[in-house]
Amino acid sequence: MVLWPLLTTLPSLIDTFGGYAGLLSGNPLRPPYFVAIAWLDGDTTWLEVARYSSFQIIALLSFYGGFVLTRPRTRRRIKVFDTVDTLRLRSILAGIIIMNFIGVAVFIQLRGGLVEHIGELAYGRFRALEGLGPLLALFDIGFLALLLWICLRPQDAKSKLFITLLPLVSAQQFIVAGSRAATLLVFVLIGLGWALAARRVPWRLGLILLPIAFLSFGALNIIRTASLSNATALEAAQDSDLASILERSQNEFDLRQSLSGTIPVISDGMRTTGPMWGYTYSGAIFAMVPRSIWPEKPRGPGSLYAQTFLGETVQGTAVPIGPEAEAFWNFHIPGLIIIFAFYGLVLKLAFSIYIRSPDNGLVIAGFLLVATQFGVSTDQLVAFQQMVLTFAIMLGVIFIFYRDAFRPARRQMTALVKPSKAY
Repeated sequence: MVLWPLLTTLPSLIDTFGGYAGLLSGNPLRPPYFVAIAWLDGDTTWLEVARYSSFQIIALLSFYGGFVLTRPRTRRRIKVFDTVDTLRLRSILAGIIIMNFIGVAVFIQLRGGLVEHIGELAYGRFRALEGLGPLLALFDIGFLALLLWICLRPQDAKSKLFITLLPLVSAQQFIVAGSRAATLLVFVLIGLGWALAARRVPWRLGLILLPIAFLSFGALNIIRTASLSNATALEAAQDSDLASILERSQNEFDLRQSLSGTIPVISDGMRTTGPMWGYTYSGAIFAMVPRSIWPEKPRGPGSLYAQTFLGETVQGTAVPIGPEAEAFWNFHIPGLIIIFAFYGLVLKLAFSIYIRSPDNGLVIAGFLLVATQFGVSTDQLVAFQQMVLTFAIMLGVIFIFYRDAFRPARRQMTALVKPSKAY
């Protein structure tokens, strides 16, 4: 459980380690540059980065404090899915994955085809996919079905069907939204699900896949940005070698870092806007309200940062600022401590449920989603709400075709074995 808060920072590892990609190609390490605080010199910028690191330490300590001090009282075991027919359930989950593939294919076709869709993503996912958040979240149902599958039947990790579907589901995550982190997250969570269900850790496989995963970020970036150079993804990939992949990755990391809002908000947020007093979290509170019904629904912190610090419009780019920066922007250091202590409380409750039913596949899958996807930033909370809704829809489909799976184990057994009459 000690590793869970570190796993939740997986997407930020792209930016954290991205700045050092240039070292592999011989470029010197230089101070980070941020457009929003471009007037700062290199030494001051490094100090602001160190200040942010101190906030991360405070947040981590607060998280562990909330985790340790939480004492869940209930000791009830989750009994649904305990005596489920996993072969029958596997067939239903495979059907969900296949139907999801069909839905994604129709979605891509309606957007003008794969090439047109990928080309639009190259100019920014926020603009290209604005208003499609709920639909994109629904396309996660294939990934969630695969996760539940491996948690219920870890022995299927070597089956031909599962091995075939795994890379296809991962590729779908990238094709739909152009997110490289979401693509690799499929392998990470499926691996964690297998490890918890099988009670084994695949150390050797992890050591082999780790360098491949980092290099794949550059390759996926070439595919996503191929249209910017008037080339197809295949042509761009064929014309690229390791040096060009590192160079493109470094250029993208530099661009992402220059627009990043985490350091500027911590450095200059209190002077530019003052404390936000919870306003940025309104995007998470009203996340389920369609913007078509409420056009003026509050934007998230990424959009507010882009408008305030970068001069963007309301419909412009949104730049994530990170949970520590958002908590500080709203309530200063006391808010940072309280919010991350609450984060620890939630994960302790999730862990307590898991530890009482460690063999239940549904519990394992739910625990992994909370442990790795729940967060205390608005972006994380919105994404988590959407994922929970999609997970509920998947369970609803299972309920339609296999209601007995949701009956407590005791009731299932009494239904199968009728007591004999006494003579």
